Amino acid sequence: MTLADRGLALCEPKAAGTQDSTKVLAASSLGGCLVFVNSAVVTVALAAIGRDMRLSPLELQWVMNAELLPLAALTLVAGALGDRFGQKRIFLGGIAIYGLGVAAIGLAPSFTPLVVGRFLQGFGEAVILPNGLSVLGQAFPADEKASAVGIWSAAAAVASGVAPAIAGAILDHGSWRTTFLMLLPVVVGALAVGAAWIPKDTPTGQARVDVGGAILSTIGLGGLGAGLTSLTNDSALNIGVVVTLIVGLGGLAGLIVSQRRSGDKALLPPSLFVSRSVVGANLFTAFLYGAFTVTLTLIPFVMIRGAHLPTLLAGLAFIPLQVLITVISPLAGMLCRRFGRRLPLFAGGAVAALGCATALRIGPNATYWTDIFPSILLLALGMSLAIAPLTTLVLTSVEPDRAGTASGVNGAVSRAGSLFAIALLGGVLQQGGPQLFQGFHMAMAVAAVACVLATLAVFIIEPGPHVDFIPRD
Repeated sequence: MTLADRGLALCEPKAAGTQDSTKVLAASSLGGCLVFVNSAVVTVALAAIGRDMRLSPLELQWVMNAELLPLAALTLVAGALGDRFGQKRIFLGGIAIYGLGVAAIGLAPSFTPLVVGRFLQGFGEAVILPNGLSVLGQAFPADEKASAVGIWSAAAAVASGVAPAIAGAILDHGSWRTTFLMLLPVVVGALAVGAAWIPKDTPTGQARVDVGGAILSTIGLGGLGAGLTSLTNDSALNIGVVVTLIVGLGGLAGLIVSQRRSGDKALLPPSLFVSRSVVGANLFTAFLYGAFTVTLTLIPFVMIRGAHLPTLLAGLAFIPLQVLITVISPLAGMLCRRFGRRLPLFAGGAVAALGCATALRIGPNATYWTDIFPSILLLALGMSLAIAPLTTLVLTSVEPDRAGTASGVNGAVSRAGSLFAIALLGGVLQQGGPQLFQGFHMAMAVAAVACVLATLAVFIIEPGPHVDFIPRD
């Protein structure tokens, strides 16, 4: 998941009538934690899910992509739904849909219900994040928004670090289903807290919901994702794969045409991409978050299935990442003010590339501290250097009234990058034993190249001094 979404909260004007900002912060944070907990749990449970349900590599990829597809395609529409029907109502609706997905996964007797549950989770997450952050942004005056968003981000980081450890402990002594079902009490708590503590808002009945754009983006991303997933599972370039890829490309082409016709009212306003900095920032995001997702998915997978390390250790593996992101990200602003807008992003991408390259040391006899921790440490440092500057760059590269849209687009791009990255992992997930590491090393090499491409995208960004984003009041 990406923390770039927090820019949405900074862009919201303070709403009149908000009486207890602290309660709103708690409700928004609890809903947001559901999203980040889910992503962390799945990476640890993936090997157990595949083993227990005897899933093929193709099916394992769709366990991941069934969540990422609605996240990438529907995030921007979900924000518009909140504007039109009320952000509190849509936020709580997203939590309820997420809860249905959790129940479906925990009770799934076969692959199809499992994927349906994962899709419902992704749908709920797409609704939860933009509306929860908008509610948060409206609850605080401008001079307090940054602190509130920082607390929200810290809560998400803590949840992301603790959840896989708990999941790992459960998996060592029980079923992967329990790792999902344990989220149901949190869902109930989030619904109760949100209903009680988030003030009622006034919907904007005239807000436009681009249903056609959402459908076209889903078709486009889904078609390309399905086609690439089939190709990486040693499928020949048969008529079915070709048709799927053509449908995907056709969906994206239709999306581009529809967005051009809609102009500034579009989900993806064409005028937004006139800025070199916006284009460079989104290319940087796609490459970096694609590589990041591959690493988060594969390292726990090979630790459990290839190196036969305890599941609990795989769950604990990325706690240093969450700690470093929480501690270092706020300090990255000082680097931006001293060295400008490009250098911290370049350094972050370069260090992340080094982290991916270091993962080539991981083999069948790997130990955590010697072989795995150095890669995670470098990856965490690279992401920590990039996240905060990237968020600020996106918000300050457009006019203030376009900052929310720019931030939403950047969040959608990060998830599309993750979607396509997972679609390319079939050659890794179909291996077992020592052969698993051949595919893993190839994937880490490709991830390192993606991080290098991210650093090159930095040069598209217009040079200049760093500019702090000043939230609206």
